[in-house]
Amino acid sequence: MKHENDRAFKEWAVACDAMRDGRQILLIRKGGIREEGGVFTMSDREFFLLPTFEHQNAALLQDNMLPRLEARRNAPDLARVEIDAYSVVDTILTAREEAQVNAVSHETVWNAEYVRQRFDFNPYDPLYLVVLRTYRLPNLVTLALLPEYVGCRSWVTLECPLSTEGAVPAIPDAEFLARRDRLLAALEG
Repeated sequence: MKHENDRAFKEWAVACDAMRDGRQILLIRKGGIREEGGVFTMSDREFFLLPTFEHQNAALLQDNMLPRLEARRNAPDLARVEIDAYSVVDTILTAREEAQVNAVSHETVWNAEYVRQRFDFNPYDPLYLVVLRTYRLPNLVTLALLPEYVGCRSWVTLECPLSTEGAVPAIPDAEFLARRDRLLAALEG
């Protein structure tokens, strides 16, 4: 894991919380509307999670995540962004069909409708399934929400590098490996 990094990946705040808390290890991504070069790529293997509030939608979340969404809706300071997690890419796969992704929904916050919409959006583009190892930062980092951090793109470069020193895994090593192996077996089976 890098000790400093200035790259951040934008994701729904409720999903960032789930990754930081060890509830979610699987990221589902097709890409935003304004990706660099017009296509989503997993350009960085390590990054901070930058929580967003723009497109969060209760109808696309699993029922058990709705209370967390409501709590997050009441919290945002739209002039600031709070970063409390760092992720490292473990494995990248592409999904072939909805049933394959729905079989591992326990490792995400999203429901079957979200998965269907991701497959339907630009149907010729691949749907990426990214297994992440997430770390909790020892201290919450609060940054001004700069104009270059907003908009429909996945990646941003932070104004200055942040430290990962003292970050701890969201889940213990053995648990992560067991969950990852079960997830990969289900996706490849």
